[in-house]
Amino acid sequence: MSQIVPAILSNDLNEVQDKLNLLTDVVEWAQIDLMDGKFVNNKSITPEELLQIKTTLSLEAHLMVADPEAWLPSLNPDIFKRVYFHIEAVPAPDEMLKKVRQMGFEVGIAINIETPLSAIQEWAEYVDGVLFMSVKPGWQNQEFHPEVVEKIKEFEHEYPDTDISIDGGINESNIFEVASAGVNNICVGSAIFASGDLADNLQKLKDQMS
Repeated sequence: MSQIVPAILSNDLNEVQDKLNLLTDVVEWAQIDLMDGKFVNNKSITPEELLQIKTTLSLEAHLMVADPEAWLPSLNPDIFKRVYFHIEAVPAPDEMLKKVRQMGFEVGIAINIETPLSAIQEWAEYVDGVLFMSVKPGWQNQEFHPEVVEKIKEFEHEYPDTDISIDGGINESNIFEVASAGVNNICVGSAIFASGDLADNLQKLKDQMS
């Protein structure tokens, strides 16, 4: 069964907090996208601002940053439960995996569209999940890359017990295809927050999943 995880991408702390407040009692999980202007060509709230977040939701951090280890101390373990770092950003993934686990977080690897599955196979059995990007990371309102679905199916066949997430360009027109591919967590930003009522937008997406 797939679940929708609202994804929040912003460089404004007040906007991040407002969206988290809107999601309270609507969903259990939300994702915070974190960017440093180096790994991707965009910036989000800073590590210092990150410490000011307050919510009863369970959060996951998507670290689209060049030095993900440097951001870990800014993640409040009382609310952040899961951390994804990009395989493309880390020269020694085993050390990063160990560090994230030592801090008490679930750990996952994120993988860009153009990165082959072979880049993560050595560590796939040791992570809690893999986050497949279906757009170029760093920006919302991008077009979904459908070729990622086949990549996910291949991974799911080889690692059926590993949690699978997808992020980027998901909307009512493609969410059924994504859910049918074996994805556990579908991260959605624009289709939830861009316009209209948040709860209605979520329900419309859920209706298309079955």
